[in-house]
Amino acid sequence: MIRVFKYVLGIIFVLLIGVQYSSAQFSKTKNRKYKLPEITEKDVFKDKNVLDPDTLRFAFHAQKTGLPVDTASELELYYQMYEWLGTRYRFGGETKRGVDCSGFTGIVYEKAFKRVLPRDSRSMYKMTNPVSRSEMKEGDLLFFRIRRGQVSHVGIYLGNNKFVHASTTQGVIVSDLREDYYRRYFYKAGRLKSSTDVVESVRD
Repeated sequence: MIRVFKYVLGIIFVLLIGVQYSSAQFSKTKNRKYKLPEITEKDVFKDKNVLDPDTLRFAFHAQKTGLPVDTASELELYYQMYEWLGTRYRFGGETKRGVDCSGFTGIVYEKAFKRVLPRDSRSMYKMTNPVSRSEMKEGDLLFFRIRRGQVSHVGIYLGNNKFVHASTTQGVIVSDLREDYYRRYFYKAGRLKSSTDVVESVRD
């Protein structure tokens, strides 16, 4: 009888230990924080369906710019922009082998908005109407005075203080207007004048 009693107690003890261990493992699993792997450019290139906002390309764009994918209203701008990310800088360049700031802006603008821009940033500036920081929206042009107090750099605004441009040191990248360097040299934002306005200004 005593042996049976000890045997039963042993089984109960083993069961209690097992339950306690399982509970501890469940608690660890429950409290563990899983981090989703970041999307890389290699992953994105596997995704062939470029025109679907639910693809990796758009997720990659959101990751790069810090903008939620579903807030983008000028989708064609992002399609075109993405194709150039990582292209190295080359003064006077207009190809994937190298491109400068005005060349990049002009190519993307023509494909995304069907508007032809001048070849240099100062001439682009003359074709815009000033826009305040609080009223900037996707597609507005951002101008910087980096050399000799003149407009010498241009980029395209994406929202949330982000803009895409061809940097002389890093090529085509997405940057933030709040970065010290760009905050120091930022001049004005401009919205391209309507075709009618441009024609009238040329006649004047």
